[in-house]
Amino acid sequence: MKALLLLAFIVGLTAGEEIKDLPGLDFEPNFKHYSGFFQVSDNHVLHYWFVESQNEPANDPLIFWFNGGPGCSSLDGLLNEMGPYVANEDGKTLRENEYSWNKMASVVYIESPAGVGYSYATDGNITTNDDLTSLENYEAVKQFFTEFPQFRHHQTFIMGESYGGVYVPTLTARIVDGQKDFPINLKGMALGNGYVNEKLNIDTSVRFAYGHGLIDEKTWNTLERDCCSGCIDSCDLTQVSGHCATMVEDIFQFLWFGGLNPYDLYRDCDPNPSINSKRMNHMLRGVAPAMARFDEQLKNQTKSRLYKYLKNKSVAADVPCLNDTEMLSYMNDPKVRKAIHIPFNLGKWDICSDKVTTTYQKQYTDMTPFIKKIVKNHVRVLLYYGDTDMACNFMMGQQFADQLGIRRTLKKTPWKYDKQIAGFKTLFDGLSFITIRGAGHMAPQWRAPQMYYAVQQFLLNHPL
Repeated sequence: MKALLLLAFIVGLTAGEEIKDLPGLDFEPNFKHYSGFFQVSDNHVLHYWFVESQNEPANDPLIFWFNGGPGCSSLDGLLNEMGPYVANEDGKTLRENEYSWNKMASVVYIESPAGVGYSYATDGNITTNDDLTSLENYEAVKQFFTEFPQFRHHQTFIMGESYGGVYVPTLTARIVDGQKDFPINLKGMALGNGYVNEKLNIDTSVRFAYGHGLIDEKTWNTLERDCCSGCIDSCDLTQVSGHCATMVEDIFQFLWFGGLNPYDLYRDCDPNPSINSKRMNHMLRGVAPAMARFDEQLKNQTKSRLYKYLKNKSVAADVPCLNDTEMLSYMNDPKVRKAIHIPFNLGKWDICSDKVTTTYQKQYTDMTPFIKKIVKNHVRVLLYYGDTDMACNFMMGQQFADQLGIRRTLKKTPWKYDKQIAGFKTLFDGLSFITIRGAGHMAPQWRAPQMYYAVQQFLLNHPL
């Protein structure tokens, strides 16, 4: 009881507290920003960082943003992707982001679930699952509107990327179901390279690899002849067994550990393996449960190399690709922690939490029922995919959108930015699927101008 009273005191002090002086800024912000906590259950407390719109905060839309993992911080979106300030390589300063989304909307970044970033459990128990995470995210959304009632009637959008492909639809569906009890002016949801279907993700990864020159003809023809009864187009590669399962494993082994950057096929991996990002490991562990089905199908019934690799943290930690040391340094700076009202007794901030990932219980492998409910309730949906990402490739998103059974209103057509083809769009009744040409997993970071334009059009309900 004393611990809860102390917690309530801490949260009462920090919820909604304005950031007055953010260390390392190289510009004077023309907007208000806040950092605080929401107690979303008896033992779980979520940290958020809120940036008001630079345009017209009293009228502009409101976005709630979630990164994935599961187990990775939404502050990656803030400080690396579409926030008003992004971290510099020195780990001490921030530079202005020309394509910040808070030039057109106010944005709330929520570190979810508890155990991620500066979010925590009062009793140390961070065990959670898809349903509990969506329930606590919903509670955070409601508490935000209580803390900032002036935004209660703003047009609201729920957005995220990667395993946000589960967080965002499950949360949005809860908001739809709760409209009578807690009305929210919900207008849309958007997913960036969302992990929306486990089976499609595995199946299309192999096809993506072949289509991008990573699988030779002999291997492909063997898969078709020996594993797919001569027709690979309709073959379910997640159900193959024996040496066919081994072949699929070998392909995944190369995609993730063959020296390529799984988040962007054409982007180099960071050359320093000792300071690389944890994000890859978390996405990989997300794939591991699905890959485990191959284990049962192998003749010797032993654990697959991929599965063993994912379980071996000491090995997986040596996979080089994305360098997040600038964010780690900045977020753990004592002056920064003080500026964003982090209690002194909270531990070190990390971009991804191993503890969350290893305890997180996945419940859903297909977002179809959630997306169909959302569209049916007249909430607009945008699925955008960088087309060079291998972690959650565009083919998964494209096939997912098509199999929803929603009426197509526009066949695949180029969309343009600055007189150049920026990607392709396929429109359905209430749902848009677009690709971002040349972008990887973090499209808002790597194709910032194009993504700014695409999101702006979505918020305005204007065509690309």
